[in-house]
Amino acid sequence: MICTSDKSVVAAAVLTSDRLLQPEAVFTDDTVLIHAVADYQKYVSHTLRSDDITHMVKLHSVGADSENSEPLLSALADYYLQWQGNRFEVSPKKLDQWLELLTLLDPSWVIAQAYKDIAEQHAVSSHDIIAAISHYQCPFALSNDRYDRAYADNHVHLGGHGSLSPSLLSFSLYGQQLDDNIKWPRRSEYTLFESKVFKKQDLPIWCHHFGNEIIEQAFNDSAASPKLFNANNELDIQTDRDIFVYLQQKKILTKEQQYFVAAHDQFTSSAKRWLLYCMGVLTCTDNISQLKNLFIRVSSILRNYMVVSGVGLTQFVSHYSFKSRDMRDTKHQSPSKIDALFADMQGNYYRELRATPSLLLGSDDFPTDAKSLTKALHSLYKHSLEENIHFVLHFTRSGNTTDKFQEQRRKIVKRQVNGLQAFSCSSTFSDYEFKQLGLADKTPPKTFDLRKAIRGFDVAGNENELPIEVFAPALRVLREAKYQSKGIMFNRMQRPFLTVHTGEDFSHLLSGLRAIDEAVYYCDYQAGDRLGHALALGVFPRTWAKRQRVAYLTLDEHLDNLVWCYQKALEVVQQVPQFTGVLQLLNEKIQYWCALLYGQEYTCRTLYEAWKLRRNCPLTVNNKNLMEPGWAIDFDESGRTSGSENAFALWQQYVGDGVLPSRSKESVMIHCIPKPGEEPFGTEKGIFFDSISAAELELYEAIQDLQMEKYAAQEVIIEACPTSNIYIGRFKHHREHPIFRWDPPEQEWIRSGEKFNRFGLRKGAIAVCVNTDDSALMPTTIQNEHRILQQAAIEYYEVGVNKAEIWIERIRKKGIDVFQSNHLPWVNE
Repeated sequence: MICTSDKSVVAAAVLTSDRLLQPEAVFTDDTVLIHAVADYQKYVSHTLRSDDITHMVKLHSVGADSENSEPLLSALADYYLQWQGNRFEVSPKKLDQWLELLTLLDPSWVIAQAYKDIAEQHAVSSHDIIAAISHYQCPFALSNDRYDRAYADNHVHLGGHGSLSPSLLSFSLYGQQLDDNIKWPRRSEYTLFESKVFKKQDLPIWCHHFGNEIIEQAFNDSAASPKLFNANNELDIQTDRDIFVYLQQKKILTKEQQYFVAAHDQFTSSAKRWLLYCMGVLTCTDNISQLKNLFIRVSSILRNYMVVSGVGLTQFVSHYSFKSRDMRDTKHQSPSKIDALFADMQGNYYRELRATPSLLLGSDDFPTDAKSLTKALHSLYKHSLEENIHFVLHFTRSGNTTDKFQEQRRKIVKRQVNGLQAFSCSSTFSDYEFKQLGLADKTPPKTFDLRKAIRGFDVAGNENELPIEVFAPALRVLREAKYQSKGIMFNRMQRPFLTVHTGEDFSHLLSGLRAIDEAVYYCDYQAGDRLGHALALGVFPRTWAKRQRVAYLTLDEHLDNLVWCYQKALEVVQQVPQFTGVLQLLNEKIQYWCALLYGQEYTCRTLYEAWKLRRNCPLTVNNKNLMEPGWAIDFDESGRTSGSENAFALWQQYVGDGVLPSRSKESVMIHCIPKPGEEPFGTEKGIFFDSISAAELELYEAIQDLQMEKYAAQEVIIEACPTSNIYIGRFKHHREHPIFRWDPPEQEWIRSGEKFNRFGLRKGAIAVCVNTDDSALMPTTIQNEHRILQQAAIEYYEVGVNKAEIWIERIRKKGIDVFQSNHLPWVNE
């Protein structure tokens, strides 16, 4: 999780703390503000003492009070932002601090305050400000590439891309509300909402109510003074107030009125309209400063519930599945998916968008229903982006982890594969006329090949729920592209690629490394296939151990890890004999835990062979009538395998319904930094425990190097998503990202014996491309992802400016190569 500065947490507390919603919470009461800042403890790297917080508030709150946030917003704008003549951008030297602030505070308010200040101090007209915001301003105030270089973003989720600004506008201006049954994510700093003193469901209602009050004050000179707000009481909300009468009137006199009217303009980019709305709020008279302050706080809290907070995919999924960011008033706003298509998009940008199979498949998965896809392609073609975007379909992990057979899930996936194969060989979808998309007839008429817009397949979701083995047979079959011919015309095309989210979130490092290897082995990776995130492959074991301290696994997962580690250790010792002694320790652990789990001992080789068999679909093996090519590649047509009988029996027991040993889900506590003199592993008072020796940690690093070299030789590519990985992972800063180990800016660092190749197992770097992942939930742009890495190379790793630029240029060009190698023109010539 990203670590922020004292300056950021004070600003966040002053502007967004829910403690300051209480009527008695005035800024003259030091205790309230101290408690508010203390709520942000998890975002800083040091312990917040009350005395320290007092000094922090004096230094960083900059004259803010309970009725006026603008002095603090002005101070933040002056500190972070630079005027570029037609837009504001973050100062290059403050980029990392600014990105930290964005985790806790809506940047729109800081940017809007910067525009208000420049208007007041330098007489910049409201017309110029509206034009600057509408056409040039980045919603995150991140800088633009002055060299107009191309960028490729090869890992982007359509449902998480873009900005939260349109949804905030939908709540505040258009009165969209959330169903009471929607499950909200947690944010620990909002103690009053989390303890149910306030109701989260009221946040959208409050935003609309206070927003309407402000617009009423801006347009109606005779409007009654707004009532003081008491969050403990029900609001007397005027649902019949028609503010659109004001926004549609022709006579616009004041600046704030101009901004509000511009925010209602549907021809302006969705992300920019919220910024214009914020301008309207801040420009209103100081007579309603308390109301303005309240609106800033409430809308910021609502925004922050949509931003990822906390470590791990379980926490991330709770934010991703929170559908508030998709809210739109479709009468006045574009649908969220259309907004996502064009967010952070330019003519020389290339983007690979991830979506679920529902983009193509109907509710019954078959026959194919391409309405959503055709609508997206229609929009892209109208904006001349047909060469810039294609799609990847991802299956979603979710389900009961104790059920290894996953019969229903496998049947659903099988039906989806049938539908996708029918789509791939369809002559109808390979020659789709424009008139079917609602476009005007052309002479001669052009057509789309909808099939070519789908270029790959992925598995996303919480990797701790369902393992890749459930989806691997389907991915292999889809990638092989050996579907049945339909019709007499040749319409086959280049086969798709695979990319799997893996090694991103793990308790034990071996779990992450094994998950990565399962993706590569089970899915039969080929040159050009990709690994999404793969953080376990790059984080240093000692660093991981110090942060993790104690890892918790189920007994069967722990045994799987040890067996996999033992097999990799056998490969390592062929080149690095110093690890021979660790093999004995691993073997003893395996025999101990194996006997506990199965009631008898098996050889490491038998256990490993049983692990390898998991890449086969048990439904296919159990039913010879379903024995189709690709679904059970280790079995012949009669259902026999060349492996040992013991391995086959273990695999059957693993996937069998209720056959797993009762102890398989018992918890094992693993000490990552064991105390000297303690038993290395065993059982004490019914508690299973293990530990990781210093020699094992060294071995883990060697295994990482071994795997990196193996994947590099296979031409496997890693999709790095730095900002996403900092938000979700255990990293605190961008400089800790594994990309600096995978493909370092100084290639000397991976020479034999150097810090990123201590055991001489690597011959060179592994290919990496840089991406954004979910920029709406974790604010960034594709340019910024490259820029922040380049800055970290210079400032932390002390790489020369020219060398750092050469390095990031190479990675940028690799991303473009990756996109273009997979893209197929989907407009038929």
